[in-house]
Amino acid sequence: MSLDLEDLRRQLEEQLEVLKRFPNGPSYRSIRKNLAKICLESDREMEAIFNLVESHAVSLRTRTHLRYDQARFSEEESKLGLNGLLVRHGGVNEHKGVPAMLERLYELPEEWTLVQLTFAHDPASRFTSHTHPFKHPTPPELHITRFECGKHARKHPPYCITIPIKQKFRTLKAELRTIIDDHQNRLKWGLLTNEQYYRFKGTLDMRMKNVVTRLQNDWLGHWISLLVAHYTEPENEDQVASFVDQLLDEYVQNEDTSLQKEQHSVTTWSRRNMYLLAKASAFLPEWELRKGVADCLKIPVAATKNLTQQLSKLPDAVRLRTTRRHPVILLLDEELELFPWEMLTVIQDHPVCRVPNLHILYALYKAHEDNISGGRLQVDAEFGYYIVNPEQNLPRNERRLRPFLTSRAPSWKGTFGVLPSSEQFRDVLQNYSIFIYAGHGSGSQFLQGDEIQKVKVQAVTFLFGCSSVTSKDLGGQVEPAGMWHFYHIASCPMVIGNLWAVTDAASDAITVHTLHTWLPRTLEMVADEEQERVPPKPNDIRDPDAPELWYPYGYKWKQEPDLLYAIHRGHASNKHYMASAALVARGLPVVIKGKVDKSMTVQHQEQESLINLK
Repeated sequence: MSLDLEDLRRQLEEQLEVLKRFPNGPSYRSIRKNLAKICLESDREMEAIFNLVESHAVSLRTRTHLRYDQARFSEEESKLGLNGLLVRHGGVNEHKGVPAMLERLYELPEEWTLVQLTFAHDPASRFTSHTHPFKHPTPPELHITRFECGKHARKHPPYCITIPIKQKFRTLKAELRTIIDDHQNRLKWGLLTNEQYYRFKGTLDMRMKNVVTRLQNDWLGHWISLLVAHYTEPENEDQVASFVDQLLDEYVQNEDTSLQKEQHSVTTWSRRNMYLLAKASAFLPEWELRKGVADCLKIPVAATKNLTQQLSKLPDAVRLRTTRRHPVILLLDEELELFPWEMLTVIQDHPVCRVPNLHILYALYKAHEDNISGGRLQVDAEFGYYIVNPEQNLPRNERRLRPFLTSRAPSWKGTFGVLPSSEQFRDVLQNYSIFIYAGHGSGSQFLQGDEIQKVKVQAVTFLFGCSSVTSKDLGGQVEPAGMWHFYHIASCPMVIGNLWAVTDAASDAITVHTLHTWLPRTLEMVADEEQERVPPKPNDIRDPDAPELWYPYGYKWKQEPDLLYAIHRGHASNKHYMASAALVARGLPVVIKGKVDKSMTVQHQEQESLINLK
């Protein structure tokens, strides 16, 4: 490290000492990113990764620690949310640095893959305000950090890829915000004819698809391979590894040394990334695949033609494209939160969720560790509650969901068109395993964030209102915040909601398809399937924008107990691209257990198991 860099590093660390207990979010984040940049330039990758981890969710960690510190001496431990000692700044974990970070990765379930996306340090960002999104400076680079967990973390340490995006960020973020604003301001049933509505909706869908395409092609390119998780079946992993190993062995033994003037070996890093590139090869055009091979093996693109052609012949590539995978958990920088990463082709059909920071994820895991098996939190299907149209201004929403919920989840409790009290809202979050809110916004008008953070939330929470889990810019040098922050502080295992406004019809379509796919069968459904009887739709469903809301798959139905997979199946069956892109899951991967119909006997459950095997 040069003397200038060493001096700068020392000065930055002195600033951290001043800020370490209760840091200002933007300042602390900037210092950490600057330290990461210095470490990368000095070939100290693990220290750089540690600093990038510390740069995420600074204010949320501080609020979590403050809430825990204030409450732990005055409240029962059973009522406390996240353990603030696990996320605080300046704690033992931070002092231990990289070793402590690795120890946390070793503890997390081996099924998980974490991918952290972080903007590189930009000095000009200190002088901009979040209230002027189009005047933000252009970050020069994007850091992509991949973390393995459990036993995989011991074998494969985390590593960071840095890609340039200098001329691509501002226009793409501006376009995304413009689409969202147009959708919110103009997409109103009362102001548009059906023809105008569908034309305008189609235009917005195409514009959003273009944003996702540019996100994939212009930003990530072949490095989308870093977002590919482990297959659930180990033999599929072995198949890919064996195929790539054979290709690389032939490459090393190639007599044409003009391609390998300096060395005939393949590093562990190169081999590992070639495995991921092979798994993503079905999603990449040839030219991008060639660039990927060149970057993985550190050779010129011109020298990759033969190897790329062989790599594209991966056996069963089409099958492996949709083969089940374990979950990917995205750790997103605050300025990347609004982008619909879940719609990228490489992960859109697979389980993906979001958590803002590695330490928040670890604290959530420790809070629910006893109920996690196979990398997924198990929730009881029987204890659910719903609040639909509480302000009585969404009559179509209630008309669609009432027949569905009462029949599809007969053991659940809930209300339609009834204003809940704050005590009722609080009780539901504390004492039920599943909570459905179908009204305006996030429900904060019934229980504010300051009150939610005082509750230990047990329920997997669905907030199907507009912009229910988005982060709002607060202006000045303050980090964006959202209601979902308070759910995290309250140790909510998962909160599902929308990044922007959606129509009630689109939201209801996604609600029905997701829940119908996820929940176990009812006694009525078992009878329908035995007799291959298609349940009738209620006569009052006439909405052209939400067809087949009543048992959308008829008797040809297969349950998907993995909630993240159920969400993506809901996407696939929904014609509203904007609404699908808006829906995200924040928290831990979840799987449902038990029965949703109390009248289901053991014999009926055995029949259900046989049906699932068909």
